[in-house]
Amino acid sequence: MNDTIDFKASKPDPRVWMFLLVVISLLTFLCGSLLELFILFAALAVIMTWQKMLATVIYFVAFYTALLVLNEFLCLISIPPVSMVVGMLVLLLFRLMPVYMAYIILLEKTSINELIIALEQMHVPKILIIPLAVVYRYILTVKYEILYIKDSLKMRGLNPSLTGMFLQPVTTVEKFMIPLLIRSGKLADELSAAALCKGLDAEHPRTSCTGVRFEQKDAVCCVIFAVAAATLIFLHYYPGFGNLVL
Repeated sequence: MNDTIDFKASKPDPRVWMFLLVVISLLTFLCGSLLELFILFAALAVIMTWQKMLATVIYFVAFYTALLVLNEFLCLISIPPVSMVVGMLVLLLFRLMPVYMAYIILLEKTSINELIIALEQMHVPKILIIPLAVVYRYILTVKYEILYIKDSLKMRGLNPSLTGMFLQPVTTVEKFMIPLLIRSGKLADELSAAALCKGLDAEHPRTSCTGVRFEQKDAVCCVIFAVAAATLIFLHYYPGFGNLVL
C-alpha cells in the first residue's frame, strides 16, 4: 500500500492561461474580420480539446454554428430595424466569444489557490489580487446560484429555458431575475468576508501544498501562443491577406 500523497499543481501553469487570455483579448481588439475571429475560435476549440473539455467544445461549436446561420439569414432577408440590431448583436457575439472561451479555460483549469500563488510569484500587489480572487470566486458561485434558481422554477412548473423566458417575460423577471439579484448582493458580502477570514490580506507570503512553478513546458506554450498571435497580426496587416478576409 502506497501511503504517499502526491500533491501536483495543475498543468499548464495558471500564468499560461492568463497569458492566453491577454493575447486573445488583444487579438480580438486588433483583428475584427469574420475570418480572423473564426481562426481564433478554431484555435481555442483545439486548445479546449487538448484540455479534454469536449462537452464545452461541442456547446461552443453548436452556438457558433447557430450564429453563422443567423448571420446568413440576415444577409438574405433584410428587415431594416430588426436586421440592423440583430446583426450588430451577432457581430458582437462573434467578437466576444474567443475572449469568453479563453476565460472559460482559465476558470476550468485553474484553482483559485494556485491562481493567487501565481499572482504573488509575479509580485502583483495584494490590492489587485484580493478583488480578482473575489470576482473569480463570485462568478463560479453565481453560476451555481443560477442552476439552483432554475431547479426551483422547474419544481413550480415553469420553463427556465430561453424559450420560456420569451414566452413568459413577466414571470421570468419575478421568479428568476429578482431572486438572482438579491442573492448576488448577499454573495458579494459573503465572499468578501470569506476572503478576509482566509487571510488573503495577510502580510506574510501565502503557502501551498502544490508546487506552483512556471516550468520550461509552460514557457514553450507561451512562446507558441506569442508566435501564433504575431503571425495573425502580420497576416492582418499584410496587403495580400486582405483579399481573403470576408
